[in-house]
Amino acid sequence: MNRFRPRRAVVSALALTLGVSGFSLISAASPAVAAPHYERTTSVQVGWTDSATPKKAYPVDSETDVPLGTWQDSKGKSHTSRVYATYDLSGYEGQKIYGANVLLEERSAADCSKRAVEIWRTKPVTATPTWNRPPPPLAKLGEVLTPVQFCPGASITFDVSAAVQDAVAHRQRYITFEIRVPAQYESDPSYGRGLHPYRSVSLSTEFNSVPQIDNAHLYNGGLLCTQLKPYPRINGFAARLQAVGSDADADDERAIKNEVAIWPKATPDARQVFTGEHGISGRANTVNLPEGTLTDGESYVWQARVTDGADASAWSKKCFFTYDRTAPTVPTVTSANYPENGNGGSVPAGVPAVFTFSGNGNKDIAGFQYSWRSLGIGGCSDSGEYGQLVCPDPFSGPGAVKANTPGGSATVMVNPIGSGPQTLTVRSIDFAGNVSETVEYRTFLPNTAPEVRVENGVPQWGDEVVLKFVPAPGVTGVHEYEITLDGREPETRNAQEDGTAYFSFVATNPEGHQLTVRSHSDNGFVSPEGNWFTYFNPGPGVKSDVYYSPDGSAVGGVGVEGTFTFSPPPGWTDTAAYRYSFDEAEPTEVAADANGRATITWTPTASGYVTLTVNPVRADGTVSREATWYSFEVAAPAA
Repeated sequence: MNRFRPRRAVVSALALTLGVSGFSLISAASPAVAAPHYERTTSVQVGWTDSATPKKAYPVDSETDVPLGTWQDSKGKSHTSRVYATYDLSGYEGQKIYGANVLLEERSAADCSKRAVEIWRTKPVTATPTWNRPPPPLAKLGEVLTPVQFCPGASITFDVSAAVQDAVAHRQRYITFEIRVPAQYESDPSYGRGLHPYRSVSLSTEFNSVPQIDNAHLYNGGLLCTQLKPYPRINGFAARLQAVGSDADADDERAIKNEVAIWPKATPDARQVFTGEHGISGRANTVNLPEGTLTDGESYVWQARVTDGADASAWSKKCFFTYDRTAPTVPTVTSANYPENGNGGSVPAGVPAVFTFSGNGNKDIAGFQYSWRSLGIGGCSDSGEYGQLVCPDPFSGPGAVKANTPGGSATVMVNPIGSGPQTLTVRSIDFAGNVSETVEYRTFLPNTAPEVRVENGVPQWGDEVVLKFVPAPGVTGVHEYEITLDGREPETRNAQEDGTAYFSFVATNPEGHQLTVRSHSDNGFVSPEGNWFTYFNPGPGVKSDVYYSPDGSAVGGVGVEGTFTFSPPPGWTDTAAYRYSFDEAEPTEVAADANGRATITWTPTASGYVTLTVNPVRADGTVSREATWYSFEVAAPAA
């Protein structure tokens, strides 16, 4: 019993511009369009048989017309031919077949007033058969029994949709068609005709890959879909629903759309469907719910599917959430050791602050955020693996703490970041990530930043700088210092028994250096930053072993010899000499060594203030106008 109902063929002729048969109904190079898609299906074999040579097969070539029906050769010998074409359907596995057509293109006809052609589906063959061994027929698919106006050169199209759909559904890789003249006319040479040698038989298939929804990647408000109770509480981002869908067709990768169905859990009949445009296969595509869709405090159910304009996936599993836009109440803030302004008492130096935050029994409060600076605004971003919205846990960052129970309290230790009037800002966080108004706790803090002292004279470019860190008054138990030089990665130095530590570096930046340091104590106290910086004058460096006084007091004395060492100006690499003078006396020049340095000796003959002027000299003899004026006071003789 035939599975398929024979269909009439469609016969057409195109306006010819390239000769009698210079046209093509279907082009393999046609541009791709959105679903469903059309393509010329790959042929495995196209050929014909000949009753006069029953053991020989004739694959088509690009030059010889393909005979169909009965015809005579140049010697008057009679032949009867049938045409066979096989196509590879493996590329359509798992796809939906919308339609398929076999196209024949005529090139010649024995009698244009007669035409009878039919198409059969046979058992598949992968090589052109012979007349004696044709593939068994399975079903007649269509026929044309009427002549047409245009002859020769007409195109005949057979609808073979059902046959191709059946083959794909049964995962048959190949399908073979037999083209022949009906049995009652096959021996009549007036029904014979020739098919175009290059465009003899072709199969055009209309198909589509049905999109798929990924149940493992459904997101509401930046959270993964869940069906477990209690349902997650989501704030304003709940209006953003995302799902990952995919489409195997390359032309649809950027043409898919998500559809979302959502309804209140208590009223399933209120189901609404919304569509998101401009989706991408394999990415989290978004549907933004219109304003007013969600009601504060209501629990919702939603699911998604993806469509490519022709087909849609199944609906995803269901997801649940509760919409929450109500901000929590403000917390209460108290401290056991950092009294609030106006309440008396003083803040101890070198002791971490102990603060207690309370939700005052409001079970909507999950925890608190706090900072000596502004709290800022938490945000979500499309930074997920699939481009989905990611909303970080509000308790994952610094300055956040969960309450010991919903609406309960939390106690934290907080180190100061400065001195003088300071304000700790605190707010509540609920289970949806909503935040309350802020509460400000003002207190007055002593200066607890460590002191930074230079231990080896005025810093000079190119020289080692030795710094000493000293704990602030009242800060005890210091065991370590955290140091950041010029914005680099922090370094640490262990403190000595008295709480001090040393740090040294070579001054290599002509523009100077900046340093911050914090002390760490055994009781957990971390001090505010102590700051130190130095910059270099553009002139040469000058150091003296005797005539140097950080506090400006008189040094040395009449007849007391001192040395003065000159070093290159910041950034100089070609210092050849130095020109110097004391109190504007006649300048003297001294050569520099291989390191660009020079040392002189000088003995004062009188007490009082002295100014040493030094100018560097380059290797080409150029004297820099950038001078250093080094002033000091020579001590007077003792009375």
